[in-house]
Amino acid sequence: MPSLAQLLHLGEHAAGSAAALAQALAGQRLLLLLDNAEHLVDAVAELVSAVLAAAPGVCLLVTSQLPLRLGSERVLPLAPLALPSDKGDSAPPPEGYAAAQLLCARIHQLLPQWAPQPAEHADIAAICRALDGVPLALELAAARVPMLGVAGVRLRLDQRFALLTRGPRDAAARHRTLAAALDWTFSLLADAEREALQSLAVFAGSFSVEDAEGLLGDDVALELLEELRARSLVVADTTPQGLRLRLRLFDSVRRMALDGLAETGRETDARLRHLRWMARRFKDLRRTELFTPTLHWLPLLRPDIDSLRAALRFGLAPGAPAEAVDTAAALAASSMHLWLRSGNRREGWAWLQRALALQAAQPPVLSAGTQLLLDDAHGVFTNHGQLGDPVQALAAIRRALLGHAQAQDHVASYVALNNKFSLLNRVGEAFDGSVLVARIGACLQAGWPPFARRHHARMQAMLCRQRADWAGILQGMEQCAQICRNAGASFEAWQATFTIAQALSLLGRDEEACARCQAAVDEVRAHGLLREQLFLVATAASLQLRMGGPQAHASALEALHLLLADDMVWWMADALPWAAWHAGRTEDARQLQAWADGLVDARGEKRGPFYSRMREALVEQMATAAGIEVDSAGPRVMDQRQAIDLALGAGTAAQLMPPQAAHGADGINGVKGNDRRVNRRW
Repeated sequence: MPSLAQLLHLGEHAAGSAAALAQALAGQRLLLLLDNAEHLVDAVAELVSAVLAAAPGVCLLVTSQLPLRLGSERVLPLAPLALPSDKGDSAPPPEGYAAAQLLCARIHQLLPQWAPQPAEHADIAAICRALDGVPLALELAAARVPMLGVAGVRLRLDQRFALLTRGPRDAAARHRTLAAALDWTFSLLADAEREALQSLAVFAGSFSVEDAEGLLGDDVALELLEELRARSLVVADTTPQGLRLRLRLFDSVRRMALDGLAETGRETDARLRHLRWMARRFKDLRRTELFTPTLHWLPLLRPDIDSLRAALRFGLAPGAPAEAVDTAAALAASSMHLWLRSGNRREGWAWLQRALALQAAQPPVLSAGTQLLLDDAHGVFTNHGQLGDPVQALAAIRRALLGHAQAQDHVASYVALNNKFSLLNRVGEAFDGSVLVARIGACLQAGWPPFARRHHARMQAMLCRQRADWAGILQGMEQCAQICRNAGASFEAWQATFTIAQALSLLGRDEEACARCQAAVDEVRAHGLLREQLFLVATAASLQLRMGGPQAHASALEALHLLLADDMVWWMADALPWAAWHAGRTEDARQLQAWADGLVDARGEKRGPFYSRMREALVEQMATAAGIEVDSAGPRVMDQRQAIDLALGAGTAAQLMPPQAAHGADGINGVKGNDRRVNRRW
């Protein structure tokens, strides 16, 4: 109070208390600005309350990291500067969003001749996103551009606390470096708030209030979150309309909090609690997937993928605490449907391979329950994700079924039997399909929703496959698709559509098959789910290439771009020769078909009927029109990129290759899927 009274020339009496200062201001008309009040928030609140009561002509503007929590207070939150709307790799011009405008303006102050070049737009956008549009961080980043350039600053942001240290000499000490600014804010936290912030930093990406309660405890989490949110250390994340609120930490705050967590020695405990919570979150996903349409649960779980990665990275790392290993292996298995439905098949399979490697450990490191989960997940991934060795997966499913029978687990048995049916077809093992389908039907329970019956309907349709009854498959899959549509399950209906389209093609109704498949692809594209419906997109492209229509080239590029990301170009290998054939390049078509034949020989599986018919039609046309025998040439050895270039033109593969596929990365810090067996459902 004394300093404020002196500054306002109110005399010594006004300096004695908030009430005395307020009385001294009575009758005056002025705007009183109190800046940076967060470290004196209680005293400032007392003063403001007294002034508002005694001096109605005084208006107060207070800047603070915390609201005063007074009844008459009107809070105006100051959000970070606007960022590019697209969080991908797009590079919008910097004048289009406020964060880049500030960054460029500060760079220009230091380098008057500098102007952002188009080649720098991506680096500018990446810097702004990494620093969350926080003005101080952007200004400190700009100060490093004269020495490092924009690209150099972007490359060094992983060491941002050592990088962002050149604030103005005349600025307050806490504004000269990013670390000092965060230290100032952290120093104002109570011990419980600081510990909560450090613990929340183990969440990668966003998290929900329920997640925070699971980590911090139901009794304290909400109050601590409110305090951290009030200081803008926890901020609301933008989510699609209708989803529960998501929260997150600014990236710089999270990094500083993680450093502090490591220094306290509590990091292992926090990560263990996080791992256990994530395992609890995903424990019942198998049941959810069976009973609930994908588009009802996928948007709720997709934001958790970054935190799922963090939990698995911790629990499956070499030297992980013994109490973490079993939990992490179970999480890798129980999260399988999220990896599959979100289009992250390859990454999910790599995590599962890490967990599967623990099954052979001696002495055993995994519980019997986790072993059972892994066997189930092995079968699901190989069947639905088209990854791994189907012979090994079939053995895993057989082990799992024994465990499910002992536990009388109808849900697990129902799902496992469906996978067993498909895998038996894949490996060509003789079996009585009608007996197996009857066992699948016997698992159905009276209280299950009709949506759960889609698997049984599909297997009934697949019985017709064994006797080449394509009309029967078509009828059965139409029933399966109708079950899905009745439940509002568009995702599952789209999955059924690619099998329907293949059945139509086998009946000689290629134009109808193509139209049906392309209509579904158009719907999928409108929903932004092309990667999630990879096999539908690839089937549509295969049909287009077979028919040689005007959209064939564009459809092939769309499908191959997705397949390349998962190293799965082999899935439509028998369709690529048609591109060369319709272009009049007969020898290229022969070489491509020989390459596709070599892939089939290498994997030791029979072609499914759809691609067998596609191959037969090409071989017949080549023999009739050009007198060429494909089988006499022997397999052609080339990689998938060479095959794409031969089919669609030199340089095509390089244009389609996503950066992560080009470098063989799969996003899990060195875990690489080295199983290159290739499988095909049809």
